[in-house]
Amino acid sequence: MHALSRRRLIAREIAERLNRGLGSLCLVAAPSVPGVWSLGPTLAADVTGLQQDVHVIEVDVAVAAALLLTRPELGLADALLIASVNQVFEDLCSDPEDTHLRGQLERLRNAVQDASSFPARAEAAGAFAAACRRPTLITIVADRVCEDLPAGYLRQVTAAIAATPVAIVVLVPQGVSVAPAVPPCFSMSISRLEPDDARALLVAETGVYVDPAVAGRICLSAEGRIADIRALGVSLTGEQLAGRELPQRMPAASAQTLRTVAEQINALPQEQRDALVALHLQLVPDADVVRSIAGTEPPQGPTDLLPGTDPARELPTVTTSAVVETATREAVRDLHAALADAYAAGSPERSWHRVNAGTADADDRDRLLALADSELQRGSLSLAGRIIQALGRKPAGHSAPPAHAAALGRLQGQLALQLGCTLTAASRLYEAMGRPGMSPEEETDVIAGYIAARGCEGLSVGEDGRLVARLQELGATAPAHAARCLVLLVAQEYIAGEVEGPGHYLRAAAQLLQAAGAGTADPAAADVLVLARALLARVEGRPDEAAQLLGEGTSAVIPADTPRGDVAKWAQAVICALMVAAQAPDERPAVVDSALALLDGVSPFYDSQAVAVRAVLAARRGWTRPEQEELEGDCYRVPLRVGLAGMGMTMVAHSAMLFGGSATVSTWRSAMAHALPRSSASPQQLWVSVLEAASRLADGDGTLAGLLLGPVVAARVPRERLRAVWSSIIDMVLIEPALLQRVPGLTDWLSARTGQPLQADPDDRLLAVLLADDAQAVPLISGLVLDTVWSGNAVQQVRAHMACAARLRRSPGLDVTELAVATDASSSAAVLEGRAAELADVNGIVFWRRVARRTAEDAHAWAVPGPTPLAPVLTDTELRVARLAAQGKRNKEIAAELYMAVRTVELRLTGVYRALGIAGRRELPKALAAHGLVDG
Repeated sequence: MHALSRRRLIAREIAERLNRGLGSLCLVAAPSVPGVWSLGPTLAADVTGLQQDVHVIEVDVAVAAALLLTRPELGLADALLIASVNQVFEDLCSDPEDTHLRGQLERLRNAVQDASSFPARAEAAGAFAAACRRPTLITIVADRVCEDLPAGYLRQVTAAIAATPVAIVVLVPQGVSVAPAVPPCFSMSISRLEPDDARALLVAETGVYVDPAVAGRICLSAEGRIADIRALGVSLTGEQLAGRELPQRMPAASAQTLRTVAEQINALPQEQRDALVALHLQLVPDADVVRSIAGTEPPQGPTDLLPGTDPARELPTVTTSAVVETATREAVRDLHAALADAYAAGSPERSWHRVNAGTADADDRDRLLALADSELQRGSLSLAGRIIQALGRKPAGHSAPPAHAAALGRLQGQLALQLGCTLTAASRLYEAMGRPGMSPEEETDVIAGYIAARGCEGLSVGEDGRLVARLQELGATAPAHAARCLVLLVAQEYIAGEVEGPGHYLRAAAQLLQAAGAGTADPAAADVLVLARALLARVEGRPDEAAQLLGEGTSAVIPADTPRGDVAKWAQAVICALMVAAQAPDERPAVVDSALALLDGVSPFYDSQAVAVRAVLAARRGWTRPEQEELEGDCYRVPLRVGLAGMGMTMVAHSAMLFGGSATVSTWRSAMAHALPRSSASPQQLWVSVLEAASRLADGDGTLAGLLLGPVVAARVPRERLRAVWSSIIDMVLIEPALLQRVPGLTDWLSARTGQPLQADPDDRLLAVLLADDAQAVPLISGLVLDTVWSGNAVQQVRAHMACAARLRRSPGLDVTELAVATDASSSAAVLEGRAAELADVNGIVFWRRVARRTAEDAHAWAVPGPTPLAPVLTDTELRVARLAAQGKRNKEIAAELYMAVRTVELRLTGVYRALGIAGRRELPKALAAHGLVDG
């Protein structure tokens, strides 16, 4: 089991025990870089992701070492325990106003310091832990000296904290022996890192942004070894680590791996060494050919030194580099020459080895160019990349012919695009455009690739006219190819929210196809024509017509032999799926599933488009935590940055904001800020600002929301330009309805869209409630609450309840009899907010849980004192549920204890909140006590 799964398994155990008020101790032997990086913060983030209220404290072991100097009578275990308690004390008592807690914990801390033996000290530490008011996770990054801690001491500490809400994680260096243990004492050893750990390490070591997909490739190439991950990281530039530029050389092995591999190989006879190196030098391993030149079979062991079973699919690993490094350059060149002679004249394999031996001629290079193109078009990116890298190495004193250089540049651009390295792709493909010798189909493929790449690096609308003119010229002989390019160009502008130009380009595409007789002889051209008309209807504000056209005829079928370089053809499936996903909030249409199945596994670039479409669909239907976790995990597999020109990454970042803690939100905002285009023509930087403003507003800071919305409204920025973050803008108004009065023109700007079609849009329905007059408000509220309950999606329900509560608070005199929630609008709003808080809490929707708690606190602070209320009437079942909830038990635990469904518990609590006139669970203990309803 790898680091990721083992780490999260332990985190789940720790979080579940903390949730029940129980402690644990976990000893983890794992790779680390002292003073730079360890697994501690990641493990802590895993725990806080599962148990949101955990207070995380990292203990500085250097303090314990200093304590040994001032108190030499102490043992190592005593010093660590005293230092840990001291740091926890300082962290928990940082609030100067909480004098009672400080006084209580200070007495207990002194008892720990003054204890005369370790057992007594551990017992005092347990009393200190029991007095902590909130779940606490302590991480200790220890050095090798912790190996000397007696197991008995660890058991004593574990026993002392087992019944307290404190968990301790001690991280020791890799290789330290950790004995097996059972809860509440855990232990595990981790030898190799997973992609998320590799990324955290690379960021800490390099200080630059590292794209998750790049970290995933590095981790796979390094096979999880920390030394090789570090070596690969420092060998790449900042743009390469960010995923923008294509690396130009094979992975570099660390000195540690080079030594290990050299020791293994040097133990072999010379003939087997040569055979093993030769096996790694081949394009596709062929043991028979190796035997013919080395005179022996390649060694069958150790297996970790053998090349992958499918080099066409697998990434080159540092093992290959390390094996080849064991031979001198002259020996490698001689092996290549011998291998070349072993293959037939005119074969690609012969040409490959002649190029690497430095004896290739023009025919060899042309043959390899053709092979690289073929492998690239069928998706063997690793094999194509090896060939392209070899062809890119220029022998001293030689320069490639212009035609060869142009073809190589085009292949580099197409390879970079398929891997998501869009800066390299845009540069190489721009250079390739218009070069002589290409057919119209080849040139349109280059233009389509350039359009796709530049969309991820920032639109350059000024050059669109030149591209359109050239595509119209090419359309005379390749109408379907040119029309697909025009549709792709419009789709990029549609995603970016451009409103000028798309209609003209789509009409030009339709004219090209109609002039060529599309639909009479070429079904593929007919599909392009339907898609162009549907997209035109969408950008011109006729969504019903677009939906009808999409339903009547566009086909997402792409032949299996379609080249990967035919970007516009693959984009046809993406665009079709995107438009259908954007118009169907309550279902997952078959055409979307068909398109996603077609794109799956084609290449990292197309995989990222599929993930982005899934994100759009999830956002439309309402996010769920499993969907968010799945799509967030995909970012280590695919370059999410390029999915739908950044829209996919933005939406997944929004979902992380909904379900993640502050560390998760900060990580994703940083990713967007560094990974998305820096062009002023692109909307992505505005998207980043919107997400940040919404996150700050959830915590009570509305400054950025006003500063952002004011200029956006004044400039009349169209909704289309904010499509990726429109729900966050609506959320800001839900959280802070006063923005409607504070920001001049905001109401008119928002309402400009609600009168148009697509009223089934969830955001439009929320806006309709927020902006409704008093005569319409209650019926709209009633319909919205009912429909979102039917939807079954927790995020949609929470947002609907908060929108309805905000509208009711604006008009406290509304007649709410129809709602049957409470006797007046303000009480009904409180019940809805309480239900929203409950749903957010049960479903782990962290963003709305923060909002609901703050709203409840604000409502309580501004409440007007009134007459003492009569004792509420609760049924026996409601009272039992309320008492258990007041004790801190979760709905699942209450359901198990009372033998009822979790949904029944939720409904009973809603009735309790309504009867008690409170907003949610946090007010329950005080309300029960105030009415004399606590369990006697």
